[in-house]
Amino acid sequence: MEMVEIYNRFREKTGQIKERKELKEGEYRISVHIWILDSQNRILIEKRSEKEDKFPGMWAQVGGGVKAGETSKDTVFQECKEELGYEVQEENLFYLASYIRTRDIVDVWLVKQNVIIEELKLQNDEVAEVRLVTLDEFDQIIEKGEAVPSINLSYLFMKNGLKNKF
Repeated sequence: MEMVEIYNRFREKTGQIKERKELKEGEYRISVHIWILDSQNRILIEKRSEKEDKFPGMWAQVGGGVKAGETSKDTVFQECKEELGYEVQEENLFYLASYIRTRDIVDVWLVKQNVIIEELKLQNDEVAEVRLVTLDEFDQIIEKGEAVPSINLSYLFMKNGLKNKF
Protein backbone atom coordinates (compact mmCIF):
# COMPACT_ATOMS: atom_id res chain seq x y z
CA MET A 1 0.00 0.00 0.00
CA GLU A 2 1.44 3.35 -1.06
CA MET A 3 0.39 6.25 1.15
CA VAL A 4 0.44 9.74 -0.38
CA GLU A 5 -0.23 13.27 0.80
CA ILE A 6 -3.33 14.84 -0.72
CA TYR A 7 -3.23 18.22 -2.45
CA ASN A 8 -5.91 20.47 -3.93
CA ARG A 9 -5.74 21.87 -7.46
CA PHE A 10 -3.61 24.78 -6.21
CA ARG A 11 -0.97 22.33 -4.94
CA GLU A 12 -1.87 23.11 -1.36
CA LYS A 13 -1.69 20.24 1.13
CA THR A 14 -5.08 19.28 2.51
CA GLY A 15 -3.59 17.62 5.59
CA GLN A 16 -4.91 14.23 4.49
CA ILE A 17 -2.90 11.11 3.76
CA LYS A 18 -4.51 8.30 1.76
CA GLU A 19 -3.66 5.19 -0.19
CA ARG A 20 -2.89 6.46 -3.69
CA LYS A 21 -5.73 4.52 -5.31
CA GLU A 22 -8.32 6.07 -2.96
CA LEU A 23 -8.19 9.61 -4.34
CA LYS A 24 -11.53 11.26 -5.11
CA GLU A 25 -12.37 13.97 -7.62
CA GLY A 26 -10.56 17.18 -6.71
CA GLU A 27 -7.83 15.34 -4.79
CA TYR A 28 -4.33 15.09 -6.20
CA ARG A 29 -1.04 13.42 -5.38
CA ILE A 30 2.39 14.44 -6.67
CA SER A 31 4.13 12.32 -9.31
CA VAL A 32 7.50 12.81 -10.97
CA HIS A 33 8.62 12.29 -14.55
CA ILE A 34 12.39 12.04 -14.83
CA TRP A 35 14.14 12.53 -18.16
CA ILE A 36 17.78 11.44 -18.14
CA LEU A 37 19.87 13.04 -20.89
CA ASP A 38 23.43 11.96 -21.66
CA SER A 39 26.28 14.01 -23.14
CA GLN A 40 25.33 12.82 -26.66
CA ASN A 41 21.81 14.29 -26.23
CA ARG A 42 20.20 10.87 -25.97
CA ILE A 43 17.45 10.22 -23.46
CA LEU A 44 17.07 7.11 -21.36
CA ILE A 45 13.72 5.43 -21.84
CA GLU A 46 12.39 2.35 -20.13
CA LYS A 47 10.00 -0.30 -21.31
CA ARG A 48 7.35 -0.97 -18.70
CA SER A 49 7.10 -4.52 -17.41
CA GLU A 50 4.29 -6.70 -18.76
CA LYS A 51 3.25 -7.05 -15.09
CA GLU A 52 2.33 -3.34 -14.83
CA ASP A 53 -1.37 -2.50 -14.46
CA LYS A 54 -1.19 0.52 -16.73
CA PHE A 55 0.48 0.57 -20.14
CA PRO A 56 2.39 -2.74 -19.87
CA GLY A 57 5.16 -3.18 -22.43
CA MET A 58 5.14 0.48 -23.47
CA TRP A 59 8.05 2.93 -23.46
CA ALA A 60 8.23 5.79 -20.94
CA GLN A 61 10.56 7.95 -18.90
CA VAL A 62 11.61 7.05 -15.36
CA GLY A 63 9.03 8.13 -12.84
CA GLY A 64 6.87 7.43 -9.84
CA GLY A 65 4.68 8.80 -7.11
CA VAL A 66 5.82 10.92 -4.19
CA LYS A 67 5.16 9.06 -0.94
CA ALA A 68 3.80 10.75 2.17
CA GLY A 69 6.51 12.68 3.99
CA GLU A 70 8.78 12.95 0.95
CA THR A 71 9.41 15.66 -1.62
CA SER A 72 9.33 15.57 -5.38
CA LYS A 73 13.11 15.98 -5.44
CA ASP A 74 13.56 13.09 -2.96
CA THR A 75 11.47 10.92 -5.27
CA VAL A 76 13.75 11.62 -8.25
CA PHE A 77 16.72 10.15 -6.39
CA GLN A 78 14.68 7.21 -5.02
CA GLU A 79 12.98 6.23 -8.28
CA CYS A 80 16.24 6.28 -10.25
CA LYS A 81 17.88 4.14 -7.55
CA GLU A 82 14.90 1.73 -7.22
CA GLU A 83 14.06 1.26 -10.90
CA LEU A 84 17.57 1.42 -12.37
CA GLY A 85 20.17 1.17 -9.62
CA TYR A 86 21.24 4.60 -10.89
CA GLU A 87 22.69 7.38 -8.71
CA VAL A 88 21.66 10.91 -9.68
CA GLN A 89 24.09 13.66 -8.72
CA GLU A 90 22.20 16.70 -7.42
CA GLU A 91 24.28 19.16 -9.46
CA ASN A 92 22.98 17.42 -12.62
CA LEU A 93 19.31 17.73 -11.64
CA PHE A 94 16.99 20.44 -13.00
CA TYR A 95 13.32 21.07 -12.23
CA LEU A 96 11.46 21.93 -15.45
CA ALA A 97 7.71 22.24 -14.92
CA SER A 98 4.51 20.92 -13.35
CA TYR A 99 1.10 20.15 -14.78
CA ILE A 100 -2.17 18.62 -13.56
CA ARG A 101 -3.69 15.37 -14.75
CA THR A 102 -6.85 13.66 -13.51
CA ARG A 103 -5.54 12.56 -10.11
CA ASP A 104 -2.00 13.86 -9.91
CA ILE A 105 0.20 16.89 -10.26
CA VAL A 106 3.20 15.88 -12.34
CA ASP A 107 6.62 17.44 -11.70
CA VAL A 108 8.95 17.17 -14.69
CA TRP A 109 12.68 16.82 -13.95
CA LEU A 110 15.76 16.67 -16.16
CA VAL A 111 18.95 14.83 -15.21
CA LYS A 112 21.91 15.78 -17.40
CA GLN A 113 24.23 12.91 -16.61
CA ASN A 114 25.76 10.00 -18.50
CA VAL A 115 24.38 6.49 -18.17
CA ILE A 116 26.13 3.18 -18.76
CA ILE A 117 23.30 0.83 -19.69
CA GLU A 118 25.29 -2.29 -18.82
CA GLU A 119 25.77 -1.08 -15.24
CA LEU A 120 22.08 -0.49 -14.53
CA LYS A 121 20.22 -2.90 -12.24
CA LEU A 122 16.64 -2.95 -13.48
CA GLN A 123 13.75 -3.53 -11.10
CA ASN A 124 12.16 -6.39 -13.03
CA ASP A 125 8.68 -5.90 -11.58
CA GLU A 126 8.51 -2.45 -13.17
CA VAL A 127 11.15 -2.23 -15.91
CA ALA A 128 11.62 -4.78 -18.69
CA GLU A 129 14.29 -2.99 -20.73
CA VAL A 130 16.05 0.37 -21.13
CA ARG A 131 17.48 2.20 -24.11
CA LEU A 132 19.28 5.42 -24.93
CA VAL A 133 17.58 7.09 -27.90
CA THR A 134 17.76 10.39 -29.72
CA LEU A 135 14.78 12.73 -29.59
CA ASP A 136 14.03 11.86 -33.23
CA GLU A 137 14.03 8.14 -32.36
CA PHE A 138 11.68 8.75 -29.44
CA ASP A 139 9.40 10.84 -31.68
CA GLN A 140 9.14 7.77 -33.94
CA ILE A 141 8.35 5.52 -30.96
CA ILE A 142 5.55 7.93 -30.01
CA GLU A 143 4.23 8.04 -33.60
CA LYS A 144 4.10 4.23 -33.70
CA GLY A 145 1.99 4.23 -30.52
CA GLU A 146 4.66 2.38 -28.54
CA ALA A 147 5.05 5.04 -25.81
CA VAL A 148 2.78 5.69 -22.84
CA PRO A 149 0.40 8.35 -24.23
CA SER A 150 0.13 10.27 -20.97
CA ILE A 151 3.79 11.38 -21.12
CA ASN A 152 3.46 13.57 -24.21
CA LEU A 153 3.14 16.83 -22.27
CA SER A 154 6.04 15.87 -20.00
CA TYR A 155 8.15 15.10 -23.08
CA LEU A 156 7.32 18.51 -24.58
CA PHE A 157 8.38 20.25 -21.35
CA MET A 158 11.68 18.35 -21.44
CA LYS A 159 12.32 19.23 -25.09
CA ASN A 160 11.49 22.87 -24.37
CA GLY A 161 13.88 22.81 -21.41
CA LEU A 162 16.66 21.66 -23.73
CA LYS A 163 16.00 24.61 -26.04
CA ASN A 164 16.38 26.88 -23.03
CA LYS A 165 19.82 25.37 -22.35
CA PHE A 166 19.08 23.52 -19.12
